[in-house]
Amino acid sequence: MIRFFLKKSFYSGWDNLIAIIGLNIPLLGLAIGGYLLAGVVASIVPLSLAILCATAAAIGVVLVGISGCMAKVASYKSFRLSDVVSLIRESWGHGVLFGLLVAAAVLVVSVSIPFYFKIGGFVGYLLAAVLFWAAAIVALSLQWFLPIRSQLGGGFAVCLRKSFVIFFDNPGFSVFMFVHGALLLFVSFFIFFLVPGPSGVLLGHNEALRLRLYKYDWLERNGDRTPRDARRAIPWAELLEHDVETVGDRSFKDFIFPWKG
Repeated sequence: MIRFFLKKSFYSGWDNLIAIIGLNIPLLGLAIGGYLLAGVVASIVPLSLAILCATAAAIGVVLVGISGCMAKVASYKSFRLSDVVSLIRESWGHGVLFGLLVAAAVLVVSVSIPFYFKIGGFVGYLLAAVLFWAAAIVALSLQWFLPIRSQLGGGFAVCLRKSFVIFFDNPGFSVFMFVHGALLLFVSFFIFFLVPGPSGVLLGHNEALRLRLYKYDWLERNGDRTPRDARRAIPWAELLEHDVETVGDRSFKDFIFPWKG
């Protein structure tokens, strides 16, 4: 499943390369502009924090729209950049809450862990360790929030709960996806985050969630089995058969000259 995921997400990213760059540019402009503005008024701490919070909320709103577009790509559908606006109108509130939640989590971790290390001793190190692993679980879970919102819908609390359900049910795969996203951003650093960038990461997560949901559809159809036996017997080759045929294989020539395919 992971092998096919990597193949499909790469193909999808290549086919939508220009659109991904177009989605990344305003997002990066918003992030850089907010950070610089907060730096200008850094001496006025409350105002600087307010700007950073507003920026986080705005980024969350844009990410909701981008994730919706990437969900379409994962489902073999096309989109226009103007679709981002309509998608934002549908769920901008989720984006605001998501952005603020991530900002709050980062703030708590960045302040609390150094504080507990400074305290030192058994209690200080224990609290720092507990907070670190709690932050890791939150980060691994929240990476599923936007794809879940884009593909399954539901209220903010429902999407948040499902994010943690996906993580605890697929911890290994969640770690893999987190590393995958981190590597994409690392590569993006050398291309000014234009590609794959945040949009490419969201494409990967939407691709991953869409394929992973096949597992739950199959488990639901085979509810007569014990959970343990059912999970061991998931026929990934059969579940992915249609996608494998749809995606197909490409040569180097097909990538460079797709119109000759």
